Amino acid sequence: MAARVKLNSLLAPKPTDTDSGFPTPQPKQQEFLDSDADIAIYGGSAGSGKTLALLLDFAKPELLENPHYGGVIFRRTSPEITNEGGLWDEAGIWYPTLGATSNQKWLRWTFPTGASVRFAHLQHEKNIYNWQGAQVSRIAYDELTHFSKKMFFYLMTRMRSTHGIKPQLRATCNPDAESWLAELIDWWINPQGYPYPERSGVLRWFIVKSDEVIWADTAQDLRSRYPNSNPKSFTFISAKLTDNPALLEKDPHYLANLEAQDVVERARLLDGNWRVKKSESRLFKAEAITASAHGEWSDPVFAKSYLFGIDPNFGGDDAFSCQVWDISDIPYQLVAEYKQSNASITSSINQCSKLVDKYTPVLVAVETNGGGRTVQERLIEHFPGVRIEAVTTTKNSKIINTDRIAIALEEGLIQFPPDWDGIDELRSFSSYSREAITGHDDSVMAWAVAFAYIEEARQLALINPLLLT
Repeated sequence: MAARVKLNSLLAPKPTDTDSGFPTPQPKQQEFLDSDADIAIYGGSAGSGKTLALLLDFAKPELLENPHYGGVIFRRTSPEITNEGGLWDEAGIWYPTLGATSNQKWLRWTFPTGASVRFAHLQHEKNIYNWQGAQVSRIAYDELTHFSKKMFFYLMTRMRSTHGIKPQLRATCNPDAESWLAELIDWWINPQGYPYPERSGVLRWFIVKSDEVIWADTAQDLRSRYPNSNPKSFTFISAKLTDNPALLEKDPHYLANLEAQDVVERARLLDGNWRVKKSESRLFKAEAITASAHGEWSDPVFAKSYLFGIDPNFGGDDAFSCQVWDISDIPYQLVAEYKQSNASITSSINQCSKLVDKYTPVLVAVETNGGGRTVQERLIEHFPGVRIEAVTTTKNSKIINTDRIAIALEEGLIQFPPDWDGIDELRSFSSYSREAITGHDDSVMAWAVAFAYIEEARQLALINPLLLT
């Protein structure tokens, strides 16, 4: 009973950590602790409090008061358990306050009632058979993507209890688009690779038939389709570093550590992206980006020719981007850009019109998917003497247009200011998906739209009366 009282104190919301060393569960951790799913996965960014949530979950009062309770938390190797700051150290901070005693040889904590939590490794797939005949009421995998699919499903056969404890499986993980787990939790992840906030913690049900995982929204649905089946409930709870303010308060430099990673690791460990793959190469070469980033924003110059590129996006997170390129000579220079998220059609057209008035383009290229046709029509109406062309983006044309600007960049034909927002987009732009792996790609697409007409614009520049004076 003493253990229940102490842990109830732990799990109750409170404004600060207690002097006893108990951490206060963050809201996402609490969501994980409250889940009644047969299988619950707590996954997301590094530093989101996953390991602590797992240790809290395994020491719930209703578990510890049962002397027959024995939980096992797996890591892939033994050193991962005993490494500095790992599972063993983390448990040692507060399990003793519940009266638990440790046995480091067996990596086991035993509580006053006789309940226990053990840590174990599964370094090789053959190690799963060491657990034949075992009866484990609660199993967990810390960093599930490190384990194989066979390990995950096989040890479910060891989960059983005859002492009133509901057998459940818990796991934590960081995103890994190339793991088997990415497919298993696909329903909870949007096409861009980020978890759907509204689906976090939502229960679904599954069965496995001929090695295929079959899903349904209810157990009844599966039972009606597959009589005599025994569906299991499953949920995925997503979390980010920002869901763990306690860590940021104690170690404010941790965020900088994640931001210092390469674009793939940053997307996974900081942004929590489940679709970024290490195998994806970047379309724009890093050295070419660096070499081109020494231009400057500039006002119009007499006898210069300007090419516009417009990528119109309205009312959402994607930005409306209108770029101005000086194409009078090589290198072509980005000299101005209007860029605005959640833009309205009226305000965006007004801003574009101001740039057209200011820079007098030889040609304006407008991407006409979505609301772009309206932009084109309004500009034609306002500037009857300016050539305004439509660019319709298809999968094939996107490849052609982005290849064109990548080649121009690599050949040293481009110059842009070093503080241009589009530099991060270039670094993140995938040669495979033709999208930014992280963030947006509105500046890249405005540039690609402009240079879809670079040859025509150059021809117009040659006969520009300003250049003949």
